Amino acid sequence: MMNKSQQNFQKELKMNIVKSLFSFVRILGLIIFISCSSNTLDAQSLGGLDLKSVKVDELSDEQILSYMKQAEERGLTQSELELLARQRGISESEISKLRRRIESLRSNRENSNITSTDKRNSRTEPVILNDYDVFGALSNDETIELTEEQKKIFGFDLFQKRNLTFAPNLNLPTPMDYQLGPQDVLVVDLWGATQAYFQFEVSPEGTIRPENLSPVYVNGLTIEAASNKIIDRLSQIYSGLKAQGNNPPTIFHQISLGNIRTINVEVVGEVAKPSMYSLPSLSTVYTALHAAGGPTENGTFRKIRVVRNNKLLSTLDIYPYLSSGIRSGDVRLKNGDVIIVEPYSNRIKLDGEIKRPGFFELKNGESFSDLLVYAGGFTSKAFKSTVTVKRNGDREREIIDVDQDGFEDFRLRDGDLIEVSAILDRFSNRVIINGAIYREGEYQLTSDLTLRKLIEKAGGVRGDANMSRITIYRTSDDFSQSVIPVDLEALLRGDVADVMLLREDVVQITSIYDIKEEYYVQVSGEVIEGGVYQFFNGMTVQDLIILSGGLKESASGSMIEIARRNSNRGVNSAADIITLSIDQSLTLDSEDRNQILKPFDQVYIRKSPGYTVQQQVTVEGEAFATGVYTISRKDERISDIIKRAGGLTPYADASGAILIRKTEFSNTKSNNQISQESLQQLRQKVLNEESELKNISQTQLIERLKKLEEKVETDTQNDRVGSKLKKELIQDVSEQDSLMQDVVIKEEEPVAINLPKILDEPGSKYDLIVKEGDVISIPGSLETVRVAGEVTSPLNVRFDQSYSFRNYIERSGGFLVSAKKGRSYIQYPNGERREVKRFLFFKKYPKVQPGSTIFVSKKAEKKPLHLQEILAITSSLATIAFLVDRISN
Repeated sequence: MMNKSQQNFQKELKMNIVKSLFSFVRILGLIIFISCSSNTLDAQSLGGLDLKSVKVDELSDEQILSYMKQAEERGLTQSELELLARQRGISESEISKLRRRIESLRSNRENSNITSTDKRNSRTEPVILNDYDVFGALSNDETIELTEEQKKIFGFDLFQKRNLTFAPNLNLPTPMDYQLGPQDVLVVDLWGATQAYFQFEVSPEGTIRPENLSPVYVNGLTIEAASNKIIDRLSQIYSGLKAQGNNPPTIFHQISLGNIRTINVEVVGEVAKPSMYSLPSLSTVYTALHAAGGPTENGTFRKIRVVRNNKLLSTLDIYPYLSSGIRSGDVRLKNGDVIIVEPYSNRIKLDGEIKRPGFFELKNGESFSDLLVYAGGFTSKAFKSTVTVKRNGDREREIIDVDQDGFEDFRLRDGDLIEVSAILDRFSNRVIINGAIYREGEYQLTSDLTLRKLIEKAGGVRGDANMSRITIYRTSDDFSQSVIPVDLEALLRGDVADVMLLREDVVQITSIYDIKEEYYVQVSGEVIEGGVYQFFNGMTVQDLIILSGGLKESASGSMIEIARRNSNRGVNSAADIITLSIDQSLTLDSEDRNQILKPFDQVYIRKSPGYTVQQQVTVEGEAFATGVYTISRKDERISDIIKRAGGLTPYADASGAILIRKTEFSNTKSNNQISQESLQQLRQKVLNEESELKNISQTQLIERLKKLEEKVETDTQNDRVGSKLKKELIQDVSEQDSLMQDVVIKEEEPVAINLPKILDEPGSKYDLIVKEGDVISIPGSLETVRVAGEVTSPLNVRFDQSYSFRNYIERSGGFLVSAKKGRSYIQYPNGERREVKRFLFFKKYPKVQPGSTIFVSKKAEKKPLHLQEILAITSSLATIAFLVDRISN
């Protein structure tokens, strides 16, 4: 058991730990994590946080060490953390306490765990600025959408670019003219006879304090000057740093800048975000301008002043940097510098055929030639001889034309608008030749260019040129056009004078085919590839058949019809018909083969009357030889197919046989589909043969089959499209017609047949002719009868020859109250359906067969009359009674 004093001690300890943790979280959470997120948080987002109340004395050593570890993992040095803490409101006294605590802990850790050699290797390296920006003022993740007016101001977007920050490069050697100041950290590295490593931070008083030595004042000194003073002071302890008599130094040194300080710079005037900014001490004017968002629309880019100690230090002109990369007037900033951006004084707008159109600012004494340099010069289409200047006068505007000779001397004013026009879109020495010539196009007009010379330059006329007449289209000065006809044949013979060409003459040489109808012939029907073909003089029927890929097998023994335009222009004349015969071997006799075709002939290859592809029917169920049977005759019937199948087995129920027939919407394979599959199988078989080296015959066969497959594939697609369109048409009709909305498009439907009668009376009206795709299904013997619908117990009842229709219903428990007895029916196994018939008070029930289904229908539900309906009927009856009474009286 603990006594009361121990309990109080533990309670007080817990409270101190909690209090320290809160302080620790405030330091780490607000300095490190918020600092690491400085790319997404601006200064205003931290404005509401009170960091001034943070007390470093309340933090334990373990908390400080943890804080140092997290900072090192993020690549932050002590100086950078102090800078961030200062920017976010922590007082200087607390920062000094934090610095001393960190240095004390680091010194104790190094003395206890690190040798002198390790100290050299563990020295602080300069921070490399990658994705993390130590200085929040230089990070600008805000995406600024420029207005159209801002986009036209030359250089306006320079300070709006996120990937161009003008941040100083901290990985380069310290500039020789860099002057030290408070918060700079100097790294002193000694090696040789003694190895040592020191880090000295310049105090607010401008001094560093080597251990056991007096302070060294380095404020305002360069690195080189400060190094000499520091080595002089350290040589009081390390005598080997200096030569002793004739002996050279035994200790060597290197002094560099470890971490740079920050400076406060004010940016005022016409800038996007005027304010005071904390920047790295290596920053220049461009760095500060980027932090402030650059000049506004009214700000100057040519006269940006830098004031130091109330005196003008430098005047910055950004245009040389934009045009040639020279930073004119850019200086390294110091603490307390003020950058002033004044309003612009002389802005000119440049528009038209210029490479960088927009607004430009000119200094006094600069001319239009200087403006052209900033604008990138003229475009290739610019009219450079004269530019137009529109100027605002005291009372009205005026226009000034500036010739090219005056570009150097012409002085522009604020508000001037300069327009650079384009050259005329016309040619001073062009002639054009088109038509039946080998090289059509545009040609240079020379002083001695004639029509004949132009034709020779263009490669001469083509064979289809209309030699009797060519046309020269000539444009006069008043833009009116005239036509000059020329007999080309006479010109080339020298019988007529050559024509001298003028500017913009257009020579048109027509083709003989341009002035007459294009000739063609057409073939369709039983050919491999029907269609329209080009007509050739002397073309025969045989030539056209060869062009169309040859005759199909279905053309065997048929004929060819040639429909020819009738030259007789009689009223009743339509076309001349020429008939040719095709023998069984798909050849024509010599006379028909050489029948000469004429333009626009239409050739029809007829199909042989007796030709048809194989068609199959299927026999399934209780037949001796079920399977697929090819229809041998067009009048072949069910009895013939059953006979070919060997008849019925002893277990067949002939009365239950059914015929399943495909509808016109069935996906039955067309002739083209069958041909395509057969060709694919044949080609694959040839390809799969074991012989690796196919002979010429096999190779050619494969190529022929491939071409045929492509042709048949096109026809197959057409067949599918036709079937789809037919279904869509019926669907549209059914949607529009309410009487057809319940129509279901089926691919196959059952047909009730009486197979016993068919087998007893072959060829009778019961014996149907079979069609492609028919399925004759013969079930086995059935011994049950199914009772369904509005009965007490729907079930399957064993067939009994002595049972009637009513007996089976009674075996199922009888009718329900909701049963409509008169609408009961029976469906036989072959699909045939028969209902209960009524005559007066008598009912005739159909005969029951094995495998049948008895179905009892349900009465229609009667809806009770609502009160309103009853009142309406009563009112109507009362009205009728009143009318009858009046009429009778």
